[in-house]
Amino acid sequence: MVAFFKAGASTSCVLLLLLFSGCSTMASWWADDESPAIRPASASIPLATPEHANGIEVQWQVDLDQRKPASPSGFSEPFVARTASGERIVAGAQDRRVRIYDVQGHEINRIALDQACESGGLQLTNGLVIMGDVGGHLYGVDVDHGVIVWRQDLPSVLMSEPVALDDGFVIQTADNRIYRFAADGKKLWSYSGTAGGLSMRLTPAPLVRDGQIFAAFSNGDVVSLKPDSGSLLWKRQLILNNNAVVLSELRVPVATPVLIPAVESNAKEDMLLVPIFQGDLVFLSKLDGSRLIERALSLKSSPLLMDSQLFTADASGALSALDAATGETLWKQQLSRGELTGPVLWHGELWVADDQGKVYRLNRDGKILSDIQLSGRIDRSPVATEGGVLVRNSLGTLYKLN
Repeated sequence: MVAFFKAGASTSCVLLLLLFSGCSTMASWWADDESPAIRPASASIPLATPEHANGIEVQWQVDLDQRKPASPSGFSEPFVARTASGERIVAGAQDRRVRIYDVQGHEINRIALDQACESGGLQLTNGLVIMGDVGGHLYGVDVDHGVIVWRQDLPSVLMSEPVALDDGFVIQTADNRIYRFAADGKKLWSYSGTAGGLSMRLTPAPLVRDGQIFAAFSNGDVVSLKPDSGSLLWKRQLILNNNAVVLSELRVPVATPVLIPAVESNAKEDMLLVPIFQGDLVFLSKLDGSRLIERALSLKSSPLLMDSQLFTADASGALSALDAATGETLWKQQLSRGELTGPVLWHGELWVADDQGKVYRLNRDGKILSDIQLSGRIDRSPVATEGGVLVRNSLGTLYKLN
């Protein structure tokens, strides 16, 4: 069975269609077996090994989803909220709850939602936390008191994280729409992109930078919008032929675009970097969206921009450093036979994970310092906090590592 998103389709139909199988690399993104599939090794590309004996330690782990046998895999991404009582870790779960933990992993509260929560989260300046469920509901949550302050109903699913804009926020839903909301949950405007056909469970978030909103849609359109009205500034189509009939042939953006300022990259102009899973890494002009550079590189998470370099963790298991101005490879380290997510920066080091449950810690020259094998799959990027790195696997376990 394959998954199709249609404009106006009911949320329940979308969720049923998301449970597919038999599709090459992506079939296992939603597999529920306890042992991740291991791809055959290729002798032509040796895997790197840790240089030092000091390993990654598990500070704590919790059963986030209260997962039952044959339950769907979980995809929510934890995030950190700051409250009057200190730092709190907030994560949605398959059992229709949002759970709130302290930094030691002790559950402080849980908040019931209408449906399972698969989105990331955002804390607004007024302290409210924004999250969505797979029933198309959007919530403003008071994590200090464990209550829902407001709720909005959407025609589609929020799978990515909300993004702050002034005192409110913007979101991108699975049906290729962008919404701007005020902090009290009032919708200010919406922009409707062209509906896609075959699609995936992961969706990008909008990027808000320099007085513009940038978004990459599942049909291959990339748009720039005015934040005050949602009016279109420019639109470019990056996938000229996307008539895939199985997910293994699908090219689709699933990672949030990245802005590369010219002053940081030494390029001639500001560029928008758009990763396309099973497709290309495309550099666009921020001014009008024209194509500047393309690299044949498949990513399912956003590159990390630091000091004129782009660090990319790709779907073939390699971590690379690219020149941010030209896209040329500076170095490449083969870590895994699986699909990587990340990297994130914690204490000056790069952390990545793969879809076989392994987490890697590397220095900025690509040398592996340590790794750890966890259970299940890891399909969301690790999350850096003040005290460690959060990793959430497909089996509903939330880990804090250091």
